[in-house]
Amino acid sequence: MGLQLGECRVQTGQWWRVTGEEETYNRTVNGYCVVEKQIRAAHLLLEMVSGEHIVSFLSGCAEFHRIGILKARKLWSMFGNDLYRLLNNGEVQPLSRVLTAESARQVIDAWVLFDKIRTLQWLKNAKIDVRVGHRFIKHFGSAAHTKLEEDPYRLLSFSASWKQVDALACVYFNMPDDDPRRLQGAIEEALYRLLGDGHTRPSIQLINSHLKQILGGSSYNMGCDVLKSSLSSLYFRIGKEENLWSIGAWAMEASVARAIKIRLANHDDFSCRHYLCVESVITEHELNEGIALNNEQRSAVHVAASNSISLIIGGAEVGKTTVLKALYKVFDETQTKIFQVAMSGRAAMQMLNDTARPVLTMANFLRMTKEDELAGRCVIVVDEASMVDIITMNRLCELLPDHVRIVLVGDTEQLMPVGPGLVLHAMERIPQIPKFELKSVIFQGNSISIAARALRSGIWPKFSDDPRLPISFIPCSPKCVGELVVRNYRFHTEDTQILSTRRTGLDGTKAINALVQAQCTKAARPLLVYSEEFQSMVGTGYYLGDKIFCTRNLWDWGLQNGSMGRLVKIEDKPLRLSYADGAETGEAIGWILWDDGERRPILESMLNDLELGNAITVHEAQGSHWRHVIVVLSSSKMLDRSLVYTAITRAQQQVILIGDPVAARLAVETLPRVTTRMTGLDALL
Repeated sequence: MGLQLGECRVQTGQWWRVTGEEETYNRTVNGYCVVEKQIRAAHLLLEMVSGEHIVSFLSGCAEFHRIGILKARKLWSMFGNDLYRLLNNGEVQPLSRVLTAESARQVIDAWVLFDKIRTLQWLKNAKIDVRVGHRFIKHFGSAAHTKLEEDPYRLLSFSASWKQVDALACVYFNMPDDDPRRLQGAIEEALYRLLGDGHTRPSIQLINSHLKQILGGSSYNMGCDVLKSSLSSLYFRIGKEENLWSIGAWAMEASVARAIKIRLANHDDFSCRHYLCVESVITEHELNEGIALNNEQRSAVHVAASNSISLIIGGAEVGKTTVLKALYKVFDETQTKIFQVAMSGRAAMQMLNDTARPVLTMANFLRMTKEDELAGRCVIVVDEASMVDIITMNRLCELLPDHVRIVLVGDTEQLMPVGPGLVLHAMERIPQIPKFELKSVIFQGNSISIAARALRSGIWPKFSDDPRLPISFIPCSPKCVGELVVRNYRFHTEDTQILSTRRTGLDGTKAINALVQAQCTKAARPLLVYSEEFQSMVGTGYYLGDKIFCTRNLWDWGLQNGSMGRLVKIEDKPLRLSYADGAETGEAIGWILWDDGERRPILESMLNDLELGNAITVHEAQGSHWRHVIVVLSSSKMLDRSLVYTAITRAQQQVILIGDPVAARLAVETLPRVTTRMTGLDALL
């Protein structure tokens, strides 16, 4: 079968270009000294054969297993150099004059595969990530190599780095610095980087600043000139505004804008549009639940019940869940099917507990919902909608038929989306979109709520440093953060969650998780697995009693990204698991009690999707609540007003802030980062 080399076997009939240093070797054969010269290969490149060499190539490579030397020679004799054209074009009929139709198709498939492998191996040799190569080849197919030669900067669209692609263009294609393809590629790279920072419609000034970083030197001015000349054909802008979209960003925001406009124009005759009907349902709900909605909450129900698209906005403790429960009674009365959607697994579980109605994560809703499920009267209610980015909203709008109503619920002062764009924030700025903001706090005397309202408004409240109080701030240097966090964590280990602004660094979740484990569980029994490499049992990094965080949806086991639990049992030896019909499902090495009350097995295959959960990021915590919360705040680019506000509103009874009060105060008193994000959804409406 030949020697395996990367993703390609070295086989008879192939042509390889080998470059490297020449070395001389002496060896004795039958008493004679034989001098050999060999090349110590530094680079290997698979080449396309030419001419009659295709005979040995077709008969020698295992992929063409239906062709022997005789059939290969017959193909060459009949078609000559035209055989290359027939294979490239996938023409089965002419080849069937020598081969069976089935064999001809197999040969063509193998030829296409070889060409893909050749391109992939060439990219790998040029230090382009293999995953990028696979995506590029999947998109362009047999034309991949030609497309690459035409413009190597096309690789940028498949997540290749600028440094890699620019080096490839220079070394392999001798492309000069002022080549238009390079300058255009630099503009695209600037837009990709800005999209990664969240900007869907950045200013030309901001694009130019990124061009300077990418190109530098004299190429920068030429890049700016290309940008100006490209505005009318490759990018979009409105009038003479100094902001512009890339094609992809414009397409997503335009699609969402279209879906919003359709719903704004949708004046249906649902009975829930009638004021008296809605009022009667609310009154009945109040009697059944023994509650009384305030005027704001009643108005919010009316707005959402009377429009095909609407926003319910409000800070912490204003009763958004109370509004939703009353609203759902109105929808039930009009036989409207309700889809509740949350942005993370843990937030979905929280929403389920609050409303006692089914909830899907956004990822699961987009993946599993079928078109026929959305027939008839439907409404989708998205909670924590401040986290929805334009990519997610675009996918949602593409999935939903135009008659499906949309209710977005959230707090525009909480964290903005991690992904690009703004949805809830942008829609709030559009006057014609129906909305209601809840402002009245239900629990006025709660000290956490009082501090949250101040922070939400950009006011730094006065904090005590007494950790026994409901809310406190303990100043601490980064070096001492871990020790202080662990000390306070140990007072309520079962119902305390640690939050941090980042994952790395002394105050990041990884370091804090390691410290908590070292002081709380590392003396307990370790969770071990057998290693074939070391022929012995090795540690997994987990110990009995560890808090575990699930980082990926594991639907077969009822787990979602954000699920949390505790390692409660370790098996003495792997326990074989099976379904009721006897089919095996794997071997349990331990058991975790998850936050939905279910005890589930740990399989070795799950370990890459689990991590310690004593400390998580504030972004991962959004939508969830705990009795006690410890928040680590230190100077970082992620620290802003929204993050501090979001963090303390995760606590139900007590929150302890630890870190740099000067940096935290400056972040709160400065406008949040969301105000600097440049987007275009509102401009399209």
